[in-house]
Amino acid sequence: MWNLLLVGMGGSLGAMLRFGISTMMKAWLPGYMGAGTLIVNVVGSLAIGYVLGAPHDSKSVAESTRLFFVVGVLGGLTTFSSLAYETFFIANNPGGGIAISLGHMTANVMLGLAAVWFGAYLARAVPII
Repeated sequence: MWNLLLVGMGGSLGAMLRFGISTMMKAWLPGYMGAGTLIVNVVGSLAIGYVLGAPHDSKSVAESTRLFFVVGVLGGLTTFSSLAYETFFIANNPGGGIAISLGHMTANVMLGLAAVWFGAYLARAVPII
């Protein structure tokens, strides 16, 4: 039961962060609908790479911290469904098109993967205390 609460509390926080970041990005870059999703996906990928890429020794992340932060916060922060909808929306609306929507999707996937790898590298170079 405690684990479920940890995931739920973290997920709520992550969803609120996603909403806040998406709202800010719409104001800063009104011409790019998917900017918020790109930011949360890259930041979330970096964070998950850092946390889960840490060397597994006596300083490893506690299970409760992993459930709250990785499954909850980062699970609530990053989302594929938003990416899929935005890609569809960009492809089917004026000013968008297939090429721009595929560029948006590719940027999210490639930068997300790069961020996970970089996060894992950081975890080895700058261990979690």
